[in-house]
Amino acid sequence: MTRIYLIRHAEAEGNLYRRAQGQYDANVTQMGRKQIGALAERFRDVPIDVLWSSDLNRAVSTASAITKYHPQLTLHTSPALREVGMGVWEDEPWGVLERDYSEQMTLFATDPARWSVPGSEDYSQVPLRLERSLLAMAASYPDQTVAVVSHGLAMRSLFCKILGVPSAEISRIPYGDNAAVALLTGSEGRLSLEFYNDASHLPEELSTFARQSWWRSKGIGKEDTLLEPMDPSREGDDYSRCYAQTWRASHGNLQGYTPSLYLHLAMQHAGVNPACLTKLSVKGKPAGLIELDPLRGAEEEAGWISLLYVEPEYRGMRLGAQLVGHAVSYFRRQGRKRLRLHVSQTNETALGFYNASGFQQIGVTEGVGGTLYLMELDITQRPWKLP
Repeated sequence: MTRIYLIRHAEAEGNLYRRAQGQYDANVTQMGRKQIGALAERFRDVPIDVLWSSDLNRAVSTASAITKYHPQLTLHTSPALREVGMGVWEDEPWGVLERDYSEQMTLFATDPARWSVPGSEDYSQVPLRLERSLLAMAASYPDQTVAVVSHGLAMRSLFCKILGVPSAEISRIPYGDNAAVALLTGSEGRLSLEFYNDASHLPEELSTFARQSWWRSKGIGKEDTLLEPMDPSREGDDYSRCYAQTWRASHGNLQGYTPSLYLHLAMQHAGVNPACLTKLSVKGKPAGLIELDPLRGAEEEAGWISLLYVEPEYRGMRLGAQLVGHAVSYFRRQGRKRLRLHVSQTNETALGFYNASGFQQIGVTEGVGGTLYLMELDITQRPWKLP
């Protein structure tokens, strides 16, 4: 009998940015790295003979939790362990998908066997490819212990198959938290499930689900937020109000702020690509905006955030992360490798947010209203290894 620890990847960009990330090759987040550290401690004294992972970055990164205390293991990867392929949904915000594919979103959540969008994988094949892979491991490594890193819905679909839960009743099998663990046994061409969705190694402050629970208690789901272009010619007053609020928070006053100048620049940016000026709403109510400079930094393969603003009543709900995620998505498609912005050295709230989002200070400059820190986020798509 082969023992198989099946592990969901740690928190990745899609989980934080609230974007679909089926087979989109997202990186793990700052929180995901901490979850990987906790996962490593869980498996520190667990004998592991073989290590497999999906070939996607977030899964490969999570597999480093096993190799930290079992450095002799070779990591094997396979696309058969990937998440379901989401076709045209890949890297799209969930709120946009709810707006444009409302019926399919309902099916995806409640009866995925009936879900289908252009370019998507046939959901019925997902548990079959996972099952085939794990059964092949059981046959290849008899009486050994194998650790396997995969993905949330793929694992959930497999659990449903093993437990005989039909697609229309998938809600009976909840998602596991990021870095949650299941234990299966494989013998004589059959898989059995010992336990699943165990995240006991994660303290509350490292739980992705725990961080989401409080804003969900307010009746706000990932589908209730919407990112869409802002038209500065029609919404210039709203743009200027948000910019003024940001300036005041950074400098303590509006000295040096020229509304017409910054509105003109916003029009130029939106003229290059409407996505460069994007607003965020929650259930139809304005919640924030982000402005990207499409040309600045291009020679250094850097993308530039000119403005990021969240309305006061929505702060602390991680909505700013969705705006950062929009910038990451946009500039990756432009071939940029890093994301940059300036933040006032006196704006402790903003500095805390950007540090928690993975930005690092790389320079200091003098701005119109005072000293600014130059912050940078590496957005290269690649696995991260636990030190």
